[in-house]
Amino acid sequence: MSVYAIKVWLSKSEKDWFLYRDLEDQVVHTYDSKEKAEEVINLLECNRAEITEEIPPQALARSTEKKQRQKIQQ
Repeated sequence: MSVYAIKVWLSKSEKDWFLYRDLEDQVVHTYDSKEKAEEVINLLECNRAEITEEIPPQALARSTEKKQRQKIQQ
């Protein structure tokens, strides 16, 4: 199963990007479907954004842990 994240550029520099994160805890937002990631991209106001499957293992682990905690709380 693929997991997707969103790369965001705030300037025109190719090196000036980051993975879209939660502002409160800095955990990378990940999505199980490309369609859901595209919906979020359409809501962003930034210079450029694209969907990526290249997520650092640490970031993916933190995102997965957060999603599991949220499921337990519901």
